[in-house]
Amino acid sequence: MTHEPRRPMRMALRVLPAVLLTAAAPVLPLGTSAALAATDLPDAPYSLDATVSPAPLTGCATDVRCKLVFAPTGADDWSKLQGELTAAGSRAQAPVLDANGTVVTPAVPATVLLRAGTYSVTKPLKVPVNVNLRGAGIKTTAIKIDDAAPWINFNYSFLIKPTVDPDSEKDLAPGSVNTVSDLTLNGRCIKGKGAYTDGASQEPTIWTDAQSKTGCESDFATENNAGGGIKAGNRWTVQQVRFTNFNYFKLWVSKTRDVHIIDNRWDNWGGAGSGDEDNIGGGGENTGTVIEHNQWDQTIRGNSFDFTHAKNVTFNWNKVVANRYYAKLRDVEGYGSVYFESVVGGTVIGNKLKGANIVLKSNANYEHTGENFHVTNSRDFVVRWNEIRDTYNTGISLVYDDYPQDSLNPHKRYPGGNNTITENGIMNTAKSAILITGVKNSDKDAPDTITGNSIFNVGMDGTTEYVGYDPVGIAIGIGDGDKVYGNSIRDNQAQHTTWYGLQIGSSSNNDISVTNIHLTDAYGNGNTTPFQHEIIGGLIKYGALAALPPTNLTSSVTTTFVAGAAGWSNGVVTWSESVPQNPALGYRPIAGYRVYRGASLAADLPVGSSVVPGNLLTAEQADFESGVTGYTVYGGTAAAKTGDAAIGNGSLLVTTGATNRTVTLNGQAVPVTAGTTYTSVASFKAVTSGGRVVRAGMSWRDANNKSLGQPATQNKFTIASTGNWITSSHTEKAPAGAVTALPFLVIDNSIAGEQHLIDRVGLVAGTNTEGWTDSGRTYRYHVVAYRAGDLQNSTPATVIG
Repeated sequence: MTHEPRRPMRMALRVLPAVLLTAAAPVLPLGTSAALAATDLPDAPYSLDATVSPAPLTGCATDVRCKLVFAPTGADDWSKLQGELTAAGSRAQAPVLDANGTVVTPAVPATVLLRAGTYSVTKPLKVPVNVNLRGAGIKTTAIKIDDAAPWINFNYSFLIKPTVDPDSEKDLAPGSVNTVSDLTLNGRCIKGKGAYTDGASQEPTIWTDAQSKTGCESDFATENNAGGGIKAGNRWTVQQVRFTNFNYFKLWVSKTRDVHIIDNRWDNWGGAGSGDEDNIGGGGENTGTVIEHNQWDQTIRGNSFDFTHAKNVTFNWNKVVANRYYAKLRDVEGYGSVYFESVVGGTVIGNKLKGANIVLKSNANYEHTGENFHVTNSRDFVVRWNEIRDTYNTGISLVYDDYPQDSLNPHKRYPGGNNTITENGIMNTAKSAILITGVKNSDKDAPDTITGNSIFNVGMDGTTEYVGYDPVGIAIGIGDGDKVYGNSIRDNQAQHTTWYGLQIGSSSNNDISVTNIHLTDAYGNGNTTPFQHEIIGGLIKYGALAALPPTNLTSSVTTTFVAGAAGWSNGVVTWSESVPQNPALGYRPIAGYRVYRGASLAADLPVGSSVVPGNLLTAEQADFESGVTGYTVYGGTAAAKTGDAAIGNGSLLVTTGATNRTVTLNGQAVPVTAGTTYTSVASFKAVTSGGRVVRAGMSWRDANNKSLGQPATQNKFTIASTGNWITSSHTEKAPAGAVTALPFLVIDNSIAGEQHLIDRVGLVAGTNTEGWTDSGRTYRYHVVAYRAGDLQNSTPATVIG
């Protein structure tokens, strides 16, 4: 028994979540011209008029193998149409083959020519080899699934299909050719919809879950697996066909050879509905498929194209439009995108995509059975001259992936690489413009080339982190010897959202790396940002082992009044300390913070802000600008120090006693409330020798001044250095009975006689110990932590003032 095609189930993404790979509707910055443009209709409207196709046949007078058949009867035409197709098979002239199966004399197909009007069928039409099915025109001839046809008749099946199923291993009808052209196919997703009317784009009918889970009138027994458009056979040409109102795959191409899909149209005009299966789907080891000059209207659902397991695919000069209005109307994150999954060899050239994006990836995220047991990564693609704008996601994604090896599933892995992404124009993407990433270095064994791309305005969804990548023009997270130069990255919005021209290396996955990358060509020309101020953070970010971003970023407004004058408002931004990470893994301590107002650097705060916001300590207890007040040292001595400070000019100098030991300090008590969260913070620097772990904490006391514990942070990656200040913090709820707290500071395993500096001590209610005040008005603010040494930024934290 031959089973009709069924899409292999996708598994949940293991490492790279769907935010990277599927369309997610952006929340665009308000008030920008680019944001408003993203909801406009396409610049070049969808049209059924032929782009490259010849005019439809007007009759059969000059072709003895052609027959103009009966006019639509208004009832079920299946029996008569199937009879005409079967009879045409006997009129066709089969090809002549030599002993090796090579075509010596091509086939001469017979043609079934339909008249104007709408033919209704209750069962799939089976087209014999070497038979053409043609209409009087895409606007005048239609075949539809009859309103009375049981859905079970089309379960996992199609309106039109071949009598000889394709087989990827053996050509069952060598040399055969078939054409389906010049007509509309209507899948009866919603009865009475989808008929052609010039300019018939309307809001689709939306069915509730109680009526149908699929958005169509199919029954729950079949759901979205009944009523597809065309299942192609070997060497089929599908040209000037309109697909509308379908519940299942609109055009299925699997295990085929040399299928040509030329100048077709996909829509759901006139209030037609649609299941969310792909408009062109399949794969299954098909080879040599050509998809050119097709158009997808904004009313479609599902991906415009998605092949899994295919070779040598051509996807050129097509146009796809996805609109935020329809995504919201159907309650989907996005649609219309172009997917190549485990496809080897092909071109993606000259396409115009609005709302949709291009994804090249492996099949690792499907259920690991059958054809998806082994994993193949993308290889030998050329992606060139495409125009991509207003995407819900990244413009072009190239993902190298695998699922885990284990003893029960020792699958084969085929690495990818040698892909070229060049001379594309990418504008107004929700996330990055071009993303090259992966899971393991071994999934890619040849360098990619990313050159000559022109990029405008990325990160328009307002998010500043996408699983290890910032909003950047080009993100390169995996590869050895890749060429990345000659690209132009700009941001011409009123409120810039592009953080970097390039990001090299993921900031979250240490199992992938970028080595020997070529950032200039043979003549020394590199990547450009023509107006550097448009890029918020700079041309390049090195993401590997980056600092963690600030957390709990908040903004508020303070109003200052002066007697006899009007008041003015200041924007206040506060945040929690970023936590240092393990230096053994190559992480560096956090050196300080930068505050960006809109797209401009507004403040650079080495170590941190000059004042700990909401500090319960006095200035003398916090900044030591006027000496040492109220500190008790255990295991050493304390004295004032001038000329070396984290903030200002004064600090606290601690000298370890005559024996090696952990030195601790307690400051003065401040009132606290049991059950309330407090944070202690302090900055440290070694004077004589580094390498000691330094930590902040607090000492809790009850009403009788009895200790209720003196916890300190267990993060021991704050290691004192003679070269820079490092900050430690600890957050904890005040225990029951606590009425006061003292700053508790620790220098672990200090050597006798060595010296350390302490400054910028704070104890606050809540978590935020960093802050900055903007004079005049409030803005959109970004805050980053930056590392000691190379001063590389963390991923930004963002808040609207």
